[in-house]
Amino acid sequence: MNISKSKYTRFCQCPKILWLDIYKREKAVLDLAVERRFEEGNNVGDYAMRYFEENFSQAEVKNADGSLNIPVMLAKTKVLIKQDVETICEAAFQTDGCFCAVDILHKENGGYAIYEVKSSTKLSDVYIQDISFQKYVLEKAGILVTGTYILHVNNKYMRNGKIDIHQLFVCEDVSSRVAEHLPLVPSLINEAKKVCSLKDEPERKLGEYCRAPYECAYWKYCSEEVHSIPSPSVFDLYHISFKNALALYDDGIVTFEDVVKENVDLTEKQQVQILGNDLFEKEYVSAFLSRLSRPLYFLDFETFQTCIPEYDGVKPYQQIPFQYSLHFFDGVPDITLKALRHKEFLFCGAGDPRRELAESLIKDIPDNACIIAYNKGFECGRIKELADAFPDLKDALMFRREHFYDLLDVFKNGYVYKKSMGGSFSIKSVLPALFPNDPEKDYHNLEDVHNGQEAASSFLELRDKSTEEKERLRRNLLKYCEKDTMAMVWIWQWLVKKVNGKI
Repeated sequence: MNISKSKYTRFCQCPKILWLDIYKREKAVLDLAVERRFEEGNNVGDYAMRYFEENFSQAEVKNADGSLNIPVMLAKTKVLIKQDVETICEAAFQTDGCFCAVDILHKENGGYAIYEVKSSTKLSDVYIQDISFQKYVLEKAGILVTGTYILHVNNKYMRNGKIDIHQLFVCEDVSSRVAEHLPLVPSLINEAKKVCSLKDEPERKLGEYCRAPYECAYWKYCSEEVHSIPSPSVFDLYHISFKNALALYDDGIVTFEDVVKENVDLTEKQQVQILGNDLFEKEYVSAFLSRLSRPLYFLDFETFQTCIPEYDGVKPYQQIPFQYSLHFFDGVPDITLKALRHKEFLFCGAGDPRRELAESLIKDIPDNACIIAYNKGFECGRIKELADAFPDLKDALMFRREHFYDLLDVFKNGYVYKKSMGGSFSIKSVLPALFPNDPEKDYHNLEDVHNGQEAASSFLELRDKSTEEKERLRRNLLKYCEKDTMAMVWIWQWLVKKVNGKI
């Protein structure tokens, strides 16, 4: 088994990750957000190939199943080097049981420089491990490596017309940092090979490497199955850092009972969580509700973000709103669903959805509306970005932005708490806590789209779907976003009834 650069860096994070990847891959909990980051990484890599203009040769060859055809890549790389090709993308090298494919291998200073491409916006230690491994392999294969560089994304770049490759990327010379890590590479490779050959699962205590540099996909397996950590535990304490939770765990403080017994210093919200008592501060909830006036509009955006800006005036990873849902009550005092109205928007055209969404939002929300969001910072942030993008709409958008209220505040500020929230105040924790065992309010009953990440992915997938599939996804995108604003209405109704003594 070859040690690749990905195996090497995963070993450097935690040797057990490498072993589990080989022998217990089924224990990994795959995160859709992580999969999206991989896709973005591939897109960034495709753009970076043109960093040295269009004059490059591609050494990558894939099998029918999508896996790398390593023997063919190795042979092709040798031919390209013999032909004195200036820039080779995915140049492949193998030596002493190690394999790597270099993102960009560029001739300079009488040898070759390694350019490693990353979709992040800043350097990380793991990137130094990655490129150091590559330099080691290339030098063992007889290549003179004259430079090591990281190409990462410039988060200040704003698209204006065709993507400017040299503005999109920041090129950082990491030679000095590579020189520090390089002497460690041979011994780390040997240790990684030993881990790969182990028949029995290696023992490994929980540590900061469970979350850094990447969150481990095996956290659930290691924490619950291997180390038998109960739920809830110190790792579930509200807003506790992973480092502090680990420190408590290492001191033998694991359960909430342990926390109480050892008299651990807690924040006010953590104390409420530990005690597990239901809490309803009527005076504060009533004061919050009294600030709301008719007409009352409940708003939720759905957005996507891409590393490579798709439209002019957009930066890498900027949130692009493409959909919203509005539930609203006009001037009538009735809070029952009979008085409830609904409007929605989902961009169905081609190109940038922002202008059409902004115009629709202004039309759908009257000037005198009181607007409720759940975590209003997100919605207000998107409105500010829309206002900056379209100056002629700025006054109307910013006026509405000044009339937002945040339903999250009631829970985040500790006015309302139920034990079943588990220390989380997200709408998907609060809703089932207030309405337990209610299938109408269960997000799991939706199709295709159950959270914001799935909404973003579904929208981006629309362009590649058949007409029938597009209609299904659009229908389910609308249902999901509508559920979010309906959830706010249900929570608001519950608060009103609770204040009035009707619950």
